[in-house]
Amino acid sequence: MITVEELKNYYPFNKMEEKFLPLLMEQFKVYNFKINDDIFKHDNNKINAKYVIGGNVNISYPSGREKLVKSTSLQSYYPIGEVNTSKHLTSSVKSKKAQVMMMDNVFLDHFTVWDDLFKESSSDSPLRGHQSYSWVVGLLLSRAVQMLPRGHVDQIFKNLEPVYVNVGEEIIVEGDSGDYCYIIVKGVAEVFKCIAEGEEVVATLNAGALFGENALVSKEPRTASVRMKTNGILMKMIGEKFSSLLKSHVVRWLTVDASYELMLTGATLLDVREDDEFENISFQGCVHIPMDKLRENSAKILDINKPVITCSNTGMRCASAAFLLATLGYDVYSMQGGIVGLLKLVENKEV
Repeated sequence: MITVEELKNYYPFNKMEEKFLPLLMEQFKVYNFKINDDIFKHDNNKINAKYVIGGNVNISYPSGREKLVKSTSLQSYYPIGEVNTSKHLTSSVKSKKAQVMMMDNVFLDHFTVWDDLFKESSSDSPLRGHQSYSWVVGLLLSRAVQMLPRGHVDQIFKNLEPVYVNVGEEIIVEGDSGDYCYIIVKGVAEVFKCIAEGEEVVATLNAGALFGENALVSKEPRTASVRMKTNGILMKMIGEKFSSLLKSHVVRWLTVDASYELMLTGATLLDVREDDEFENISFQGCVHIPMDKLRENSAKILDINKPVITCSNTGMRCASAAFLLATLGYDVYSMQGGIVGLLKLVENKEV
C-alpha cells in the first residue's frame, strides 16, 4: 500500500485538499494478482478505479490498441483504462505478480465534487472548520447518496445547516411529522422505539450517518425517535430540498404490469402494510413486513441478491419502504396501483 505522501502524486488526489487524503486512503483496497491474471475480470472498471502500484499490467482495448502500464512509470499515477467506461477492457499481468489499488468509482466522483465545493466555499461556510471530515465520507458512502447523479451531489452540501446538540437531546420524536433529515458530523446518537416496557434502543448512529429521511419520503409520522448519546454537531436539510434531490433518484416506480413481469423472473413482492390491512386482503406468495419493522427485519427475511418490489395501499408508504431498502443495499422498486391493482391484473389474466 502506498503512503499518504505518495498519494499526492496520483490523479485526481494530487489536486485535492491535503487534509482529506488520510480519509481517502481508508477507502482504498489493495488486490494482489499473479502473472497472466486479468485485473478487469470482476468489474471491468464499472465499479472501481484502479491504480497499478506494483508490477506491470498490459491493457487491451476493443479497438485493438494495447498499453503496458508499469508501476514505476508516470502513467501509473492515473486510473487504468477508462474509468466509468462501457467498453469491455481486458488485461494481462506481465510481471510475476502485481498489486492494484482500487477505489469505488461513484465515491471517487462524488468526493471530487465535494473537494471542489470545499475549495469554493467561503471561510465562514458551515462546511469548513470541522476537526474531522469523516462525516463527509459516511454521507457519500450512504446508498441513497451513491444513487445520485454526480451533478446533484453539490446541492446536498449547499443545503446543509449546522445544529449544535447536547447529550440527552431528542432530535426527532416518534409520531411527529417529518420536516428535516440529519447527518451526524460529530457525536453519537441512539435510535429507539416506545414499547410497553418503556423504550427499546434499536440502532446506534455515528459520524456520517443519515437519519430522519424516511418520514420525508413517506409524508407519514416518524416511526422512531433519535436521542443524542453525546454532545455533538449535526447538519440538517429541509425536507422539501431532500425530497427534490434524493427521492426522485432513489425511488424507482413500476406499473402493475411491469411489477408482475418482474415477479415472474424471481423478484420478491414485499407488502409493507399493517397486520390488519394484510389480513383483510393480500397477494398470495408475497412477503409481509410492516413498514415500522422493516429496518430490523429486512436482513432476516429478504434475499439481498433478489430484486424487491414494495407495495401497499398508498404510494407514499411503499416509496418510503423502497427508499429504506435502497439505503440498505437492495435492488428495489415501488409498485404503482397498490395491492388491489395487482389482484385485478392477475384476475383479468386468469379469465
